[in-house]
Formats: sequence, structure tokens, C-alpha cells
Amino acid sequence: MRRSLMLGAALVALSSPLRAQTAESVIDKAVTAYKGIKTMRGRFEQTIRNPLTGTSMTARGDFQQRLPDRLAVLFSDPKGDRIIVDGAVAWLYLPSTNPGQVLKVPSGAGGGSLNPTEQFLTSPATRFRLTSAGTAVVGDRATHVVKLVPKTAIPEFTEAIVWVDDANGLIRQFEITEPSGLVRRIRMVDARVNATVDSGAFSFTPPKGVKVIDQTTGRGGAR
Repeated sequence: MRRSLMLGAALVALSSPLRAQTAESVIDKAVTAYKGIKTMRGRFEQTIRNPLTGTSMTARGDFQQRLPDRLAVLFSDPKGDRIIVDGAVAWLYLPSTNPGQVLKVPSGAGGGSLNPTEQFLTSPATRFRLTSAGTAVVGDRATHVVKLVPKTAIPEFTEAIVWVDDANGLIRQFEITEPSGLVRRIRMVDARVNATVDSGAFSFTPPKGVKVIDQTTGRGGAR
């Protein structure tokens, strides 16, 4: 009898860390991890899927980030596409789909797609209903998965899923379902925190002759 009680106590002790991995504790771990990050750089892979048509498209590239408000996304596929957030505005230069023009938009409209802190980790318990979605391996990293559903409708997404690294709390992958129904998944590859970022990475000069569509003031023009 005594041995059975001791065995039961040991099993409870061993299982308690697993029970502690609630959705809230996983997100809290990510919030804490990102508080210590000043810069980040690495590679990414983005897949956009349209459930209505059954089609998907994949893009790849490199990113550099200086928190809280600087971001540079350089696509290698499609080559030449760029998103630059300079702290004041975001430049969306996507000649693969919109040749001859660049969008100049408020910074929050351009940088959210690769900024987990802005999207998911600002007051998460207040903004979202959090649900555990199990565990998964992303690349070679063990993660816990959490589903986030906005408590109040937001324009960015109707639901999101994040994969949080068990070892360091980094978001290794995230997926959002946009109001249009499109599903966008972004996987961070070889993300390095507090790494040196390139000088001038967060500045953008529109190429000569490219039309600037300025959505910060409602005016557009050609340069």
C-alpha cells in the first residue's frame, strides 16, 4: 500500500510540468521571451492558401527586425519584392504582383505580418480567447501550439495559431485566417535574436519612375 502511494505521488510529480503547459502559460512564456529581444534576423517561408479554390502560393526570403518598429523583408522568391517599415511608414514594393508602383502606408499596416509581438503578444489574455492545440515539431524545434481567437473582431484575422518554442519561447511559426478566408502561414527559419542588423536596412528609396501610392495622406504620385 505504501509503495503504491509513493508510486502515485511520483507520477503526479512527473506529470505536473506537463499540466502546467496551459495555453496561458505558453503565451506568457512567449511574452517574456520577446521582452528581451532588441533585434532579430533570419529567413522565412510564407504560404498563402485559398480554401475556396484549393490553391496555394509560397514565398521565401530574409528578414531583419529592430523592435519595436523597424522591419525589412527582402523576398528571394518572388525575387525583388520588398517590405520596409522605417518606424514612421511602411513601404510595400511588390513588383511581382503590382509592377511600377509602391504603396506607402501607415507603419502598422505593413509590418504586422512578420511581427509576432505586435500581432499576438500585446495584452493577449485581454484580446484573445486562448486554447491549447497540442504539441508539434517545427523544423527541429519542439513547440507547444496555441490557438488565439479575438474576443472582439479585428481587421487582421479571425483566428490565429502560434507554435511556441519549448526551449526559449520564440514563435517558430504562426498561421492566421484572414477575414477574406485566406490562410497565411509563416515559418521562421534560422531566426537569430539580438543579432547585428545591416546599416540602412530599414530605409527605402522608391526606384526612379515608380509610382508612389501614398495611403498615409490619401495622395499618390510618380517619382
